[in-house]
Amino acid sequence: MKEKSDLPADTSHSVSASVSLPNVLSSTSSVDSAVAQRTDSTTENSLSVVTPSPAPFSDAALETLRDELIIPVTGVFSRELRDTFTEARGSNRVHDAIDIPAPRGTPVIAATPGRVLKLFTSKAGGLMVYAADSSERFILMYAHLDGYAPDLIDGAPLKRGQTIGSVGTTGNAPPNVPHLHFAIARSADISKWWQGAAVNPYTLLKNK
Repeated sequence: MKEKSDLPADTSHSVSASVSLPNVLSSTSSVDSAVAQRTDSTTENSLSVVTPSPAPFSDAALETLRDELIIPVTGVFSRELRDTFTEARGSNRVHDAIDIPAPRGTPVIAATPGRVLKLFTSKAGGLMVYAADSSERFILMYAHLDGYAPDLIDGAPLKRGQTIGSVGTTGNAPPNVPHLHFAIARSADISKWWQGAAVNPYTLLKNK
């Protein structure tokens, strides 16, 4: 995730936005192509999710996270996921996250129990939620939301499967390609919610 000094001004929100449901996208490949084209042309707003961190880490911690995780978009099955982690996104950037396409307004749910670290808005990520898992060793980021769940605030506890927002196209997402940009990072200090070491969400979710 970006260093705090590199982040845009904090325009945090805790107000939900009304959204509507369009038709389902035809294929994930078309989503990936559109997202890549859009982000290639907006590199000044690049969503750099993670940077290396000296966080202590273990296979046991990762397995616990794997056991807790669920797919963070309602109605999406693991067979529909595509591994877009480390895909090129222009200007020598890689995509340290996965994109999960879904109709606009589809509920985005907490992938693990934990708590909200920060509701944040940026030019690249649009409406975003940064959350900690129950072990507080991992940071989960949900981006391009069209709105937040009512009463969601910084510090709020989260139950796994709780609605936190809705799929959208805020930030630098292509306006006709609603999707959730979902990232996971390990961290030695989750109070620094903007940075950590990338973990591939696809490898943890592909057999769910």
